[in-house]
Amino acid sequence: MNIISLSTLNPDYVAQRVSETFTHSEGADTGEVIRQLVDKLLGETPSEDCHGWGYLEGESLVGAVFFSRLTYPHTDKIALLSPMAIHPDYQRQGHGKALINAGLQQLRTLGYQAVMTYGDPAFYTQLGFRAADPTEIVPPHTLSYPHGWLAQSLTDSDLPALGSKPCCVDAFNQADLW
Repeated sequence: MNIISLSTLNPDYVAQRVSETFTHSEGADTGEVIRQLVDKLLGETPSEDCHGWGYLEGESLVGAVFFSRLTYPHTDKIALLSPMAIHPDYQRQGHGKALINAGLQQLRTLGYQAVMTYGDPAFYTQLGFRAADPTEIVPPHTLSYPHGWLAQSLTDSDLPALGSKPCCVDAFNQADLW
């Protein structure tokens, strides 16, 4: 497995590959929404506010994970994990878990305190995420599926108190993504 920073790849290629994965599982409309999201993350978000890692098989990108900054009133060292994509031909082989764990380790070295995600609890709890009460750890927007709001501390301490609404990067500042 070769995990690399997504900043070393062509942004259009990354957006295309991530979009293909979502198109396969969620349909063309969702694939296009995710393509636009990735375009904004890679093209408009300052590099210090968005970190992405990819899994290469030869020259082909088969997986990608993005972490963008969530800024709460008392800390800006919280990240949002999204989107996460593993090409259908490579799913259920441990590549997603390995890619996310590599990203989490990188965030620890960058001094991040915690990571939030909005996804499938059955998958993310296997990686140490736990359900987050949206009244205690407030998301940037109202959630369509509150049970999918998950958190993980990246330190030896419990999650910090995050009761106020955070600011997210502009790419995620769209209520319909939540």
